[in-house]
Amino acid sequence: MKKNSRLGSKGSNKGFSLVELIVVIAIMAILVGIIAPQLIKYIEKAKVTTDLHSLDAVYQAVVYAMNDANVVQETDSVALIDSLVNPVELSTLGSGSNANTLFYKEIIDSLNWPDLNQSTYQQIITSTHGSGAEIWMQYKGGAMNPVAVWITYTDSTGKKNTSYAPTNWTQLDAQPCIAIK
Repeated sequence: MKKNSRLGSKGSNKGFSLVELIVVIAIMAILVGIIAPQLIKYIEKAKVTTDLHSLDAVYQAVVYAMNDANVVQETDSVALIDSLVNPVELSTLGSGSNANTLFYKEIIDSLNWPDLNQSTYQQIITSTHGSGAEIWMQYKGGAMNPVAVWITYTDSTGKKNTSYAPTNWTQLDAQPCIAIK
């Protein structure tokens, strides 16, 4: 039983031919071309959801501070809360003497943020947003959902249109920025 040297050398040559490699690479390229756009869309939606959760934390902190017994007994805090009838950008809550109010301190304590400056929350916004993105809020009245909060220059649909900058809560339906209304 003599081994045929020709068969032995052919049998030990284990590998892929160039044609097989090209076919596999072509199939992988097609799959990446199909999957990548969907994956990018889901990643952006996840970022929008993350921002919505961050915005909900701001909403909860503001509502909690508005209902805190110590806050509603402090005159400066009550005046600041009353001023929320007009839309206000979040960082202005800490400007001037407002930074010394219990209302402001309660909000930053609840959020565990050093302050409410735009540079602080810009680091938290993860979705596609314009460079001037700001968190705004306005008192709507009522007990069920008293405050509206929104992030300007964002797109809640995940389509990356960051041209929306509503100036009050009544415009939120027409402009799909990330909002709790």
